Amino acid sequence: MNDLDSLFKPIVLVTGFGPFLNHPVNASWEAVRSMNKEEIENKFNIELVLLEIPVTYENVDEFVPALWETHTPKLMIHVGVSSVANCITLETQAHRKGYQRLDYFDRCPANNVCPAEGAIRIHTKLDADRICKDFNSNPQLETKAITSRDAGRYLCEYIYYTSLSVDNTRTLFVHVPDMNVYSSNQTARALERILELCLEQIASMESTKEVTEKMQNKCTLE
Repeated sequence: MNDLDSLFKPIVLVTGFGPFLNHPVNASWEAVRSMNKEEIENKFNIELVLLEIPVTYENVDEFVPALWETHTPKLMIHVGVSSVANCITLETQAHRKGYQRLDYFDRCPANNVCPAEGAIRIHTKLDADRICKDFNSNPQLETKAITSRDAGRYLCEYIYYTSLSVDNTRTLFVHVPDMNVYSSNQTARALERILELCLEQIASMESTKEVTEKMQNKCTLE
């Protein structure tokens, strides 16, 4: 690897949420901050950025688009806690409207609508079912994963929609159970595996796109 490679490593962003309501210690951020940053960076030749996001609509509106613009991440994974989850849950879609629950500052977005521009509902282009299948086939993991079509119409779905509206080919939201179900370390290992599977899919999509573009260029030249 030359000096330029080390300066311009692809960036992977993983966010967790801060304290709120009945979660003075948020299991999502505890797991995210427990990820093996150095090990992941060396294994995948990336820069891993781990961030805690306050549980407010205003902070999501301010920070998330700026993160995309500043870092142009290869992959964005948002993580949130679910009090009803009993395993790792990969969310497949997010909605633009319906955000009526008050945030940490007792506020809602104007008209209960996410200001990010996009369709009423946006799906991730990452194959969450395949990620779950590959994830659950690993006997070394102490956790299980499922998919979901309902991210809850709160900050979790709100941040997901915000990122999906920027690029749904490299965005995923993961709901994790509270720490009485899985420990922070168990959830962190699960997130590391999900990150790996997402990067594999993105690499495959990029390879397919490159081949398609070469074929199109060849046809144009002929």
